[in-house]
Amino acid sequence: MRIAKINDISKASKFVEMDNHEYNYSHLFCNMCDGICIINEYGYIEYVNGAYEKIFHVDRNDLVGKSIFMTLNDDIILSSFRERRSIKGKLNYYHGNSQISESTTIIDRNKSFSGVIAMYSKCEIEARGNMIKMPANSNISHSERQYKFDQAFNDIIGESEVFKKVMYRAQKASRTSSIVLIRGESGTGKEVIAKAIHKNSKRSKEPFITINCGAIPSNLLESELFGHEQGSFTGAVRKKIGKFEQAGKGTIFLDEVGDLPLDMQVKLLRVLQEKEFVRVGGEQTIEVDARIMAATNRNLEEMVERKEYREDLYYRLNVIPLYLPALRERKRDLPLLINYFIDKLSKKIGIHSINFTKEAKKALCSYDWPGNIRELENIIEQLIVLSDDNIIDIDDIPGRISGFYDVNRPSIQGYSLINLKINGDIATMEDYEREIIKHAIKRFGSFNAAGKALGVTHKTVATKARKYNLV
Repeated sequence: MRIAKINDISKASKFVEMDNHEYNYSHLFCNMCDGICIINEYGYIEYVNGAYEKIFHVDRNDLVGKSIFMTLNDDIILSSFRERRSIKGKLNYYHGNSQISESTTIIDRNKSFSGVIAMYSKCEIEARGNMIKMPANSNISHSERQYKFDQAFNDIIGESEVFKKVMYRAQKASRTSSIVLIRGESGTGKEVIAKAIHKNSKRSKEPFITINCGAIPSNLLESELFGHEQGSFTGAVRKKIGKFEQAGKGTIFLDEVGDLPLDMQVKLLRVLQEKEFVRVGGEQTIEVDARIMAATNRNLEEMVERKEYREDLYYRLNVIPLYLPALRERKRDLPLLINYFIDKLSKKIGIHSINFTKEAKKALCSYDWPGNIRELENIIEQLIVLSDDNIIDIDDIPGRISGFYDVNRPSIQGYSLINLKINGDIATMEDYEREIIKHAIKRFGSFNAAGKALGVTHKTVATKARKYNLV
């Protein structure tokens, strides 16, 4: 077949949309620098290339044939699969000093949804308006590195490599007074990390002041941040000290900084540049000595492009960027977090003999957790409070979690010869036959060896392989 240079996800999808016998994934994508992941219409991974393995530090043999919902993956490809639409974006996963950008497109064969193809590439993170380059030896795997954490970070639950790397960067940031911008989905623990940075800094004995920029009406936000003088506006019956002034020589944490209206973005920028402000209705200039940290779950880069966020403010905030992974990206940490919350919440509620069965914990570990750690904690508290006999079993787990687990139970537990489709349907006999022939040929490398393993002749394997367009 003709091999074309593929540098665009939509062009790549045109090859994949052809009938099976007209293409071969490894021929198309094996030499690409960008990572490729292809899932079929049932959500099972059909192919990943070598670049994908290097980017995410995985082995394709551990992924191919598994449900996309049962593997460490990202919300972009999951959303693309669920919503059956093409999506572009950036992951909250980074490799060294590079973030990962992703674009997906739908595979459409004969006007029928047949899966998703995703392309991943590294993009350099901008800081202070300059590009941070990847070091030449950045291909050292995470597992080769030993992390040592101070007590402030040892108290945070997490053993996965992607999470420990973020903690290590946060610990390094705590030893400076530079502005830190913490990125990540809602519920990933951005304020927890900000508090740890403050606790581990030279300012730890000074105040840690938090303000949620998205929860305060825009007409009151300036007064909350900078304070106001008595009589400066209707209702200002006394002088008010703002958050910046309250922070003193400590830390001010601007949560949801991506929700700031444009007029407040200008005023915040001036504070960052000049290190001073004036109370609303006042004349006295007050110097700022507080360390500034900010957090957002918004895509600031896209907001800058749409003129919804000031580019100069973005660069002022994005000095030390930290990207917190979503819970589905650190599933290794789920058993630790589940046990931690069971213990913590049992003591809080006053129930000391609560037990979760193995099946219940497996169901919790298999779930995607779109609400991240906050959702996990809320669910565990709900289960403990509503428990009748202090034993939580699979039947007590909410349907959206237990139902997902029931559908995928064979592939999760790995003991069944029959793995159901993602929608719970049973495949046809031909589907099973095609898959076992394909895997046998892939594993053993020849018709003869595959036939011996399957207990049939090599002619039978060859005939079936031709029937299903496997050769």
